[in-house]
Amino acid sequence: MRSIIAIQEGQISLEQIKELEAVVRRNYAQFIGPEKLTIIWNIAAKQHTITDRRWSRSSTVTLEVPDGFDKETRERFLTTLEGEWRQVTGQHPDQLSVGAFDQSRYSAILKANLTRFSTYGKISYLTKLLTRAFLSRMRHGVMITQFNQ
Repeated sequence: MRSIIAIQEGQISLEQIKELEAVVRRNYAQFIGPEKLTIIWNIAAKQHTITDRRWSRSSTVTLEVPDGFDKETRERFLTTLEGEWRQVTGQHPDQLSVGAFDQSRYSAILKANLTRFSTYGKISYLTKLLTRAFLSRMRHGVMITQFNQ
């Protein structure tokens, strides 16, 4: 299973990222199950995103869950994760979006994002993304990459 988390540069410290990753993994194991979860943090450079006509301080957490995942459990999972995330970051509820998408839908979205690339573009993009993520994992213990790099 996969998770992509988008945050703004300077918004959340490396220590908080590590704490948040533990929060995501703990809640995922509790509500979804023991499946392996790959988390990639994607950081947008300062002043590259806007929310409500201001420079954004928002975070977006997307998670892949099994197809047909129970609605009530999904809601408890998302609500618990959202609350624990905000305890770590101090973010306002309007600054956080948490979504749990069925595996087939999540895969379709990721594949659709790659259709805009040529074959060379896909290979280049994925190589850069994964190289940066794995180097980050070795340096920091979490996989971090950046938009537009």
